[in-house]
Amino acid sequence: MRKVILVLIILFMTTSAKAQSQDPWAEYMTPSAIHTLFAQYTGSFKMEITMSMGSTEPTVITVDSEHNMLLGDRFLEMKQQGNMMGMDYQSIMTLGYNNIDKKMALTTITNMGTGTLSLFGDWDEKTKSATLLGQLTNPVTKNSINVKQVVTFIDKDTILIESFDQERDKPETKTIQYKLIRNKK
Repeated sequence: MRKVILVLIILFMTTSAKAQSQDPWAEYMTPSAIHTLFAQYTGSFKMEITMSMGSTEPTVITVDSEHNMLLGDRFLEMKQQGNMMGMDYQSIMTLGYNNIDKKMALTTITNMGTGTLSLFGDWDEKTKSATLLGQLTNPVTKNSINVKQVVTFIDKDTILIESFDQERDKPETKTIQYKLIRNKK
């Protein structure tokens, strides 16, 4: 009888441990390897913003960017501050990865507008990049703009975000590039 009870206890413990390791809430809550990758990009960075304004030469602006992990190392927050065309510039970008649906998410808010840009897309482990899609509203025409941003982790000190816009029947064009480069001590 003791052997039967011992076997049942071991069987119960094994089944219980297996069920816990497959618990979707545990998977959802636990930071993954991609979150560990995000954590490698904390610290002080410079963000080079290259804006393409049609046929004129691109404008390049450099601002400061402070990066921190949030909420138990689940999200990378990138806060920018500087001067853009004579005006104070502030923005906050938050990068996340959902372990369940395997989607990357990037939200951006700035003091240059009241809108929130929310983009979602797939992670490509081979290229260490994600292609994210979303929409924003053109403040002048009130039309929706399809936005695509490609976020690439170039090396341990550099993140590149390339932004492409497409409005109505116009072709997609690259409008802005953000290059985040770690400050050397």
